[in-house]
Amino acid sequence: MKHACKLDYPVDMSFLTEARITPLRDYARLQRYSKGLPGDYEKLFEIGWCAKNKTVSNEDLFIDQLPSELLRRERPYVLYLELPAVDTANPVLPAHRDYGKKTSINIYLEASGEVTTFYHWNREKQQSEFEEEFCAATNEIWMMDTDTPHSVTLKQNQARRLFSFCFAKLRYNEVLECFKTK
Repeated sequence: MKHACKLDYPVDMSFLTEARITPLRDYARLQRYSKGLPGDYEKLFEIGWCAKNKTVSNEDLFIDQLPSELLRRERPYVLYLELPAVDTANPVLPAHRDYGKKTSINIYLEASGEVTTFYHWNREKQQSEFEEEFCAATNEIWMMDTDTPHSVTLKQNQARRLFSFCFAKLRYNEVLECFKTK
């Protein structure tokens, strides 16, 4: 895959039980990348649905488990992300680029068959074009190029929760390189 890969790398998540998880910001902005793509965007906006970004008090216990070469290049920040359950026919986290990060390593704490889809932004046509997709399962770890437009097709009435290492400077291939050399 060009924009995501499943990582076979152990991360001890038991520290999460001791963590204080506090709200940071909610995100519900519609970006141009979702133009013409399927999803109940108007309904989600109408009911005030949004992605919930939260902080984790003991993030260093998680960060320090990453490869030392990676930490030498950039120390990530951590987010706990919740996509709340919603009762619409076609719930979709609209196509977007993540601002403030180029790459993320996501540990899926609660997943229900949601599909993450990556797109190429066609400047001439002013629309997103399908490139590739993946479906993460609970407890899987996936690295993503969050600087590339992507959407998440959610499951009706199912929440999605993930723990995310966020890299503001390092690009996807640069982070991936550090896992190949562990």
